[in-house]
Amino acid sequence: MSRATATARRSWRGGLIVGVTAMLLAGCGSAKVVVSPHLTGTPSLGINVPLQSVACTTSGACVAAGANGSSVAPSAVVQVSRANGVWTAPSVPSTLVNSFSSAACWSSQCLVGGAQLSGDTLWLVSPSTMSVTASPTPRAGKGVSALSCYASSSCAVVDTTGITGSARLSFTSDAGTTWTAPESLSWTVGESVTALSCADAMNCLVAATNSSRQALLEVTHDGGMTWAVRTVPSTWISVNSLSCVALRCVGLVATATQSLVERTNTFARVWKSEALSEQANALACARLSRCAVVGQTTNQAPWLATLQGNHLHSIALKYVPSPLLGVACGVKTCSAIAASTVLSLRP
Repeated sequence: MSRATATARRSWRGGLIVGVTAMLLAGCGSAKVVVSPHLTGTPSLGINVPLQSVACTTSGACVAAGANGSSVAPSAVVQVSRANGVWTAPSVPSTLVNSFSSAACWSSQCLVGGAQLSGDTLWLVSPSTMSVTASPTPRAGKGVSALSCYASSSCAVVDTTGITGSARLSFTSDAGTTWTAPESLSWTVGESVTALSCADAMNCLVAATNSSRQALLEVTHDGGMTWAVRTVPSTWISVNSLSCVALRCVGLVATATQSLVERTNTFARVWKSEALSEQANALACARLSRCAVVGQTTNQAPWLATLQGNHLHSIALKYVPSPLLGVACGVKTCSAIAASTVLSLRP
């Protein structure tokens, strides 16, 4: 590990902030931007396969996955980072995966979801044994849209039934070995699901974007049998990330002109907004008051920042050649990905 990387990690852990302070865009909160010492990226272990999804366990491991169904070989890659921060690429199933769209973990394992020619793809990743196995999927799904894990071996998946069909919500309590019968999300017919967060097997929040480029947000309190609309501003185009604990949530929202961090203590009834100075693609939280956000600047340079309370700490990046696409946090570790690069942080 370089001296610069060690410095950046100490800054993250201890909150030692170096740099200059500027205000965020006016009108949406008073968060301060602080520039911190740089963080060094590491090349992906599957350089010919773009990384697409990332997730972290609560015990310190992180998993990144990518696929390219049109390439000859390899068609997919999974790489795992344990608490020591060293990435390893275990063997993966021979399934020809078109893409990975989502990943989620509990304390010891992760599910990575996407699509193949025959429909849903779900892989179970076990960081402790460095194993990746194909997992059963809900019947007749055409592709995984989003995953959320809320307890040990317990997760929810939203998949689709096709372009003209609605999305569906299913649950597992045995690490994906079996899934409940899918509940149709009739309000998503023809729409694209962008985010999912479940507090348990009854209470979930789902975001989608319609053909008019407007965000939709609905909540269920009975495991997907019925849904209630949550009103959002007409300027919201999409909700790209959701992290919820009980009634409290943090979300990342895109509008036509800016990215917003949105917070709620009422399970999406009322939101408090803060505008970001750069375009963000994803947000994840180690705790709801301590998050990481990634994306790109107006010059398409990669951008990473941590959000602690109302302070946004921008971290200068080294050896990161393209915009950051995803980020995930466990209790001990956060990881961010670009198409061919990984970054590790300690909250």
